[in-house]
Amino acid sequence: MNSHLMARGVYDLCRPPDGDPILLSSEVIMQSGRQLQHPLLCKDCDGSLSRNGENWVLPLLATIEGAFPFFDILQEIPPELVDGNSKLYAASRNPEIDTSKLTHFAMGVFWKASVHSWSGSETTPLIDLGKYGESVRTYLLGQSPFPQNIVLTIGASPPPVKMISFHNPYRGLQPECHNFLFYVPGLEFALLVGRAAPALSKQSCFATNPLHPILVCDLSSTIKNVVRTGTKDAHRAKNIARYMDKNRS
Repeated sequence: MNSHLMARGVYDLCRPPDGDPILLSSEVIMQSGRQLQHPLLCKDCDGSLSRNGENWVLPLLATIEGAFPFFDILQEIPPELVDGNSKLYAASRNPEIDTSKLTHFAMGVFWKASVHSWSGSETTPLIDLGKYGESVRTYLLGQSPFPQNIVLTIGASPPPVKMISFHNPYRGLQPECHNFLFYVPGLEFALLVGRAAPALSKQSCFATNPLHPILVCDLSSTIKNVVRTGTKDAHRAKNIARYMDKNRS
């Protein structure tokens, strides 16, 4: 069977009312119904990723219509810290947030990106977890605890969420250690890998900090910069030109 790098439901969330989602890559920008799939996992393992994370997370993501159920749940408790337009929430104080499934969802996407290229023209995986890849795999199977020397942080954008889109895992610019990020509508997940992960980041780890912290801030400028940088040399297909002209009129 074929496994998706990003669950099918994420594509559906990013689908405009009049057509297919916009596909962005370093090579091309186009409107397409194509989804990244590969015969990677057996039925049981693929189903485990769905049951232990995806099925809980996907219905809570931001939508084109303006709803963002996860944010609504998050706001049911007051923030632990407010700093200007940023707020820090303790998910552990909110019984409606399943922190284990949110963690499993994030680590599942990062792990799948680390074991396959998800490209017909490349063989190198999207990201490199190095020696920590095996401990992530056994964690996802429920055979070991959350891996040591890995920090997972989660950011949420307050509504209205401007970027109803997603980007697959990519290498970030953290100088002290390897870091990787991906975004789904309304939520950004970041991973720091290695012993050199900054001490402050370790305190912010969603998986291991008992408070399970989530930072709320406007992510739109960050996501736009990622898209702008990653697609600066991409070919713009005719169908995206027609789509953009239609939406400007």
